[in-house]
Amino acid sequence: MDYPVTESPIGSQPNSKPVVLLVDDDIAGLIMASEALAGAGFDVVEAENGLQAVEQFLTHQPDIIIMDVIMPVMDGFESCIKIRQQNGGQHVPVLMVTGLDDVESIQKAYDVGATDFVTKPINFFLLPHRVHYMMRAARTATELRASQTRLDKAQRIAKLGHWAWSIEEDTIDWSSECQNILDTVEMGSSLDFFLSTVHPDDRQLVSGAIQRARTEAQRFSIEFRTCARKKDDIRIINVEAEPEQIGHMVGTIQDITERSNAEEQIHNLAYYDLVTGLPNRAHLYDMISLSLSQAHRFDSQFALLFLDLDHFKKVNDTLGHNAGDLLLREVSTRLKTAVRQSDVVARSVDQEIPHSNIESIARLGGDEFVVLLSRIERIEDAASVARRICKEIATSFLLDGNEVRITTTVGISLYPSDGNDVDTLLKHADVAMYHAKEQGRNGYQFYSEDIHQIALERFSLERDLRLSLENNGFHLEYQPKVAANNKGLTGAEALVRWQHPERGRVNPGDFIPLAEETGLIVPLGEWVLRTACQQMAEWLNAGMEPFVMAVNCSAIQLVRTDMAAVIKATLEATGLNPEYLEIELTESLLMQNVEEGIVILQALQELGLHVSIDDFGTGFSSLSYLKRLPVDKLKIDQSFVRDLTTDPGDAAIVTSMISLAHNLSLTVVAEGVETTDQLEFLQKKQCDEIQGYLISRPMPAENFAEWATTHQSQTLKLAS
Repeated sequence: MDYPVTESPIGSQPNSKPVVLLVDDDIAGLIMASEALAGAGFDVVEAENGLQAVEQFLTHQPDIIIMDVIMPVMDGFESCIKIRQQNGGQHVPVLMVTGLDDVESIQKAYDVGATDFVTKPINFFLLPHRVHYMMRAARTATELRASQTRLDKAQRIAKLGHWAWSIEEDTIDWSSECQNILDTVEMGSSLDFFLSTVHPDDRQLVSGAIQRARTEAQRFSIEFRTCARKKDDIRIINVEAEPEQIGHMVGTIQDITERSNAEEQIHNLAYYDLVTGLPNRAHLYDMISLSLSQAHRFDSQFALLFLDLDHFKKVNDTLGHNAGDLLLREVSTRLKTAVRQSDVVARSVDQEIPHSNIESIARLGGDEFVVLLSRIERIEDAASVARRICKEIATSFLLDGNEVRITTTVGISLYPSDGNDVDTLLKHADVAMYHAKEQGRNGYQFYSEDIHQIALERFSLERDLRLSLENNGFHLEYQPKVAANNKGLTGAEALVRWQHPERGRVNPGDFIPLAEETGLIVPLGEWVLRTACQQMAEWLNAGMEPFVMAVNCSAIQLVRTDMAAVIKATLEATGLNPEYLEIELTESLLMQNVEEGIVILQALQELGLHVSIDDFGTGFSSLSYLKRLPVDKLKIDQSFVRDLTTDPGDAAIVTSMISLAHNLSLTVVAEGVETTDQLEFLQKKQCDEIQGYLISRPMPAENFAEWATTHQSQTLKLAS
């Protein structure tokens, strides 16, 4: 008999025939059914009893099973039970074939796991169609289960559940993930149960939203905290709902704790300083903008205090960045204390938008802070807070066992007199702060137009300084040093000079401090060193009598560069013998960190050059430290030399310095010698070398070479 070929059945594997397990102890029926199914495109596996059926199932994993009920050894009912217990047997479709047409047998077939049943006699012509559609239904069910599994997994990963609420019956049907989200032992089905899981502080808010949704039949979305089983485990939950039909509402519930925490962390990173926890620049702008709108609305004034810590960099350089961060945190704590003590600080003029004291202090970065006094009655109020801040910061700090003392300088700008926008007010407070630093630090200064002009001039000078450095706008002049006894040339000090095309000759006292503040002293100092060494090498190669070239080194150069390496590279590049180079370091620089200073000096002396202490007597050196410093010379500051012939005190100091230096086997150089009386005094006290206008003013290189040649010949004549 020819059986119809159905549309290609959907098998367990792509491009393969579906496998049918045919189970019947009736050989004739087995053959006929097998032929019908094979002719319709199925692969048929046969079994003659229930036990064989289980074995064949395990071997072939068929896509569908057609099984007779009444069989020897093991009937179809028991075989179906066994198959359902096997791995992969839970969902395979089973078509039970029975000659029994009583309801009890049919019910039993379903109870043991049969998918469907058919009674004998079988219509073999229709059997392939029935098998095909059973497989399609099974495939659909499998896909549905897979989809549900994926959905459950996705909801579990997303910590998302869904629910349906029958308002009339007050019953809530929860999805499985809801229990994990609410972290409850058992899930209740009433609204009261749900509200019991809400944090007490949020319960009224959630209840109100639900009641409005109930009466108005409108969708709603709300976030709240829930009470988890662990006392400190507060979760953030989001519930969204919308009406489905009259008296019913459906929605989702999601644990958004991680997202909420991440958003809070992102917010903190965006608006708060990581080191101190204070508001950062972005947050400060928002705070000032709010104060601007309030002040404009109520016709009031407020103040900005711009703070810069004095000598903070020295703490970082000597104790390390960890200590620096600790100091910043301690400073922020003291600022809060100082600000909190003032009853004019951070008072909101709009009671609906309160400001806290903490929110009135911000860290801009580095060692800069800003205090916002959001409403002040008098200008003196801002000054009072500034004085209190300076007093708090000036008290010593204890950082990991190290006592540290710093100060702070404050600039103050006022709204509306000093600006009507955030940037202008901050800029003017910054300008006032820099002016206060120039006046001596550890104080405060209000902004004014006069100091603004000074700041503009400073900015202009800094710009010209950079341009001149880039365009070789500097030159060196050289001031000779001679032996005090016979005036023989012993050395020269290289001094940087700036001849500006518009400003004219700029005083070193104006541009050197600016270069140090801006860091330009590093490239400028390296240029001076390189140029002086190159010039000295040229003079020696030209046959000039040897002497020592002295070059000044600033604190910034020592801190920001490996000075010994820079000098070594310069000597190698210029070919200058290190015995003809002298590095001058100020006494105050060496006293900032004596131990580190000793290490630096030793590294310089290992290069074979000379080291001298410049401006000696102004840094209040400890004699115990002085004897440890590996130096060759002491240069007595000109402030002591100027009046030594008229001031007994200066005369005594200079005499003591010379004696001290000689006792330490050091050469003594007196700076600023301008009169023969000064020279004679120094000669009597056996000073070794002198430098000053009495001998010569600083000169350009070509003039110095001519002067040196003439001076040396005159010295030789006098000696002969």
